[in-house]
Amino acid sequence: MTKWTLQINNPALGGYCPSYWKNAYSGYGNSNQSPAMVSIDMTDPNCIKQGPDLVDLDGDTNPTGTIKGIIPFVASANKTYGISATKIYDITATAIVEKDPDSPITGGEDITLYGNKLIWSHDTDIGIADNPYANANENWWTTVASGAALTSGKVHQLLVAGTTGLMTILNGSVVASWDGTTATDIAFDTQDTDIELISQIYCQNRFYFAGNKPNTTGRNDGSVFVWDGNSSAWDYQVKVQGKIGALFAQNGIPYIFYQKNLSDGVCTLGYIDGAGITDITNYYGSLPSWYQVAEYKNLIIWASGTALMAWGADDMGINTRLFKLGTCGAGGLSNPFGTPITAADGHLYKLSGYATTSSWYSMLFDLTGNYRKSHIDKIKLNFDVLETGARVDLTLKNNKGTSLSTKTISYTTDGAITTFDWYPKIDAENMQIQLNYANGSTSKTVAVRNIKVEGHYLT
Repeated sequence: MTKWTLQINNPALGGYCPSYWKNAYSGYGNSNQSPAMVSIDMTDPNCIKQGPDLVDLDGDTNPTGTIKGIIPFVASANKTYGISATKIYDITATAIVEKDPDSPITGGEDITLYGNKLIWSHDTDIGIADNPYANANENWWTTVASGAALTSGKVHQLLVAGTTGLMTILNGSVVASWDGTTATDIAFDTQDTDIELISQIYCQNRFYFAGNKPNTTGRNDGSVFVWDGNSSAWDYQVKVQGKIGALFAQNGIPYIFYQKNLSDGVCTLGYIDGAGITDITNYYGSLPSWYQVAEYKNLIIWASGTALMAWGADDMGINTRLFKLGTCGAGGLSNPFGTPITAADGHLYKLSGYATTSSWYSMLFDLTGNYRKSHIDKIKLNFDVLETGARVDLTLKNNKGTSLSTKTISYTTDGAITTFDWYPKIDAENMQIQLNYANGSTSKTVAVRNIKVEGHYLT
């Protein structure tokens, strides 16, 4: 009798396996990687656990519509600000307060801080107010700064280089600006009226403007224009054969989310390197908009539809990984207080507690050996000490989708244990271990550190 052992060590360092979206029973990748997961927290490199739940941050105020732009840092007195289509809100770590009830706006998009003034874009104009919010002028851009009305229906993201440097405003194929004194309607021109600018960042002392140009064949031609803020033309143009979703700057690196033409629904995260793009990772889903990317625990997080994706490493000694951290709303995503907040229609949520939608699937392991079946003798799981309410349901499946064996680990049945032995005693040609937290707790979790499988070949 020939015995064998499988080790799934450090699953939190594995993330998704390559091309995970092609097969939920993928066998290609490292043993600690996963072809399928939902709301799994891998921010602790020692273990995987349920991803965060979404808890209302509304307090006594329900936002009108969906908050879109959210300042990604504390603007004053432990608060920041966000804007929906018709209202402005001050936001703390525990509540939101409506700040614009008597001066209606339409088409609210973005809000930022210029010096100690709050500035926001809405439809064809730009407003200004003191910080903390007071003395608002909704039509400041056209009536005081003497700028021309913005083009309706375009993205009007705001960006300030530093604290009182040049502020740029996306406006179709051109960029308007404010230098603290003068409004310039066309500070930068792409020289292509078919381009629509959709995202901007300030990085490496340069402005990066991303835009898309669809054509009659259904293909997209994206471009990133890099500009020094002074010249009459861009420094260089980065061409993208596909559609750009958003730009994001972290630690002096300009990242880009885009979808290549003929990509079969797969999106790419990369970084701009000179006049080219270096791809980092692929993920299956949709592109984030400029207001749907943030930082969390040294990771980049973003919205892919209602899935909250994460990529990066928590420490210099840890490899980067891609995983599905949780869920999010369709509106703004930001992290001004250390815990991400996400907006949906009529709600503003913070990530808190544990989601019971969480699940994690291991790779598919071939157990045939040299034309032989195997008998699975024992599966050993190590995890952090169980606390009241913690539970995870385990299932062994083969690549036909057939359930081979099931088991439950819970505090109610097993107590405050840190290890669990499971004896399936079944024959199999292949197997996948599935963890499901649907019956788990929103306050306690089973944080799995590693899994060991033992068996022997059948002749």
